[in-house]
Amino acid sequence: MNLLVVSDLHLNPETSDRNKKFVHFLEYVQTSGDRLLILGDLFDLWFGWKQLQFEFQADIINRMNNLAEMGLHIDYVEGNRDFGIGFLERRPFQKVFSKRMELHWGDRIIAAEHGDLINRADRQYRAFRKLTKNAMSYFLISHLPASWLLAFSIRLEKSLKNTNQTYRVSYPEDYCKEFREEAFRRGADIVLAGHFHQERTVKEQLNSRRVMFYNLPGWESGFRYLVIPQDREEPYFADFEV
Repeated sequence: MNLLVVSDLHLNPETSDRNKKFVHFLEYVQTSGDRLLILGDLFDLWFGWKQLQFEFQADIINRMNNLAEMGLHIDYVEGNRDFGIGFLERRPFQKVFSKRMELHWGDRIIAAEHGDLINRADRQYRAFRKLTKNAMSYFLISHLPASWLLAFSIRLEKSLKNTNQTYRVSYPEDYCKEFREEAFRRGADIVLAGHFHQERTVKEQLNSRRVMFYNLPGWESGFRYLVIPQDREEPYFADFEV
């Protein structure tokens, strides 16, 4: 069995080919008997409350539920475009992690985050996250009229695309180095992140340990995913083709 990892698909009503490709990918993973980990931002904007689903999301989520019932194991780490996805734990996801995931895979430890908190200099986003990802904001979301929230969320999604451009287009090398080295010190052998839409691989020798860091690309530039074998073979990137 392999662990297959994807990140930052950013599915939306205008990415119909990508949406279909993702469903085919899910079907492939289910058939292969592998396990899937999504490192956040599956959609451009996603609320875990069913009444706040966009119409185009329903078919995708329903197919995910069907495949989960057929045995597909999916875990999810929330991204910066995800809100309240923990409400979807058990269906379709086995586990949902709001910040960090640690997983024993074979005889190795995997540490995974979306990556939106790696760049500590991005104070604007960190303040936005504190404001929007907390018990009070989730209480309001669950009690305000769905029609109003959906209209507001459309405006929010457009705003998110056009703000904080400085930190969205740059790769914070120093902060990523700090992030992976801290995870290695905690005992992780493989460290994963997404968010920056850039494919990066770092392999190092830490005393007697072989440690690896992978930053996953987004799916807007192709259909790349990471394969992590359960044995001692090294992970590798692959392209999904139907």
